[in-house]
Amino acid sequence: MKSKDDIRKELLKKRDILTSEEVEAKSRAIFEKLVNNEAYKNAENILIYASFLTEVKTDEIILDALSLGKNVFCPKVTNRDLGFMKFVRIYDTSELSEGYFGIREPEISENSEIYTSSPNTLVIIPGVAFDKKGNRIGYKGGFYDRFLADHNEAYKIAIAYSFQILDEIIPEIHDIPVNEVICE
Repeated sequence: MKSKDDIRKELLKKRDILTSEEVEAKSRAIFEKLVNNEAYKNAENILIYASFLTEVKTDEIILDALSLGKNVFCPKVTNRDLGFMKFVRIYDTSELSEGYFGIREPEISENSEIYTSSPNTLVIIPGVAFDKKGNRIGYKGGFYDRFLADHNEAYKIAIAYSFQILDEIIPEIHDIPVNEVICE
């Protein structure tokens, strides 16, 4: 059986050879499925990453959620060494700027609204690999597992390309599975 690191390397390499046209087309198909998902429709709060490089594009999802009057929060790394992040409310994608590892993040100021806990919350989660049980391999920082351990009220959807779905991922004790995975 391959190690998580080997799986991560293999799938990131596969993802990184996607053309921008393929990323756009697959992201659009995922967007269509997500916005028709009951969890998305019913969510008042959307916690979502700002896409980076060849990840499934999220800007269209963010803009759709904002247009529907949903509260949209994006992650901001607050402690790299310990793997902590907070979700900060945004009102437009222009509020995101290059942060940790070059990933777009919101800034935190004294006026920032930080997500604490709330019903009707959907977390849209990135990752490298997933299985049909919702287990995932992330980017190795543990940021989402740490956050989700304190926010089990949220419904969790991962968005990914179909080649990122594996038969089985053996979870580690601290891994938090997602409720469902949406692919193109």
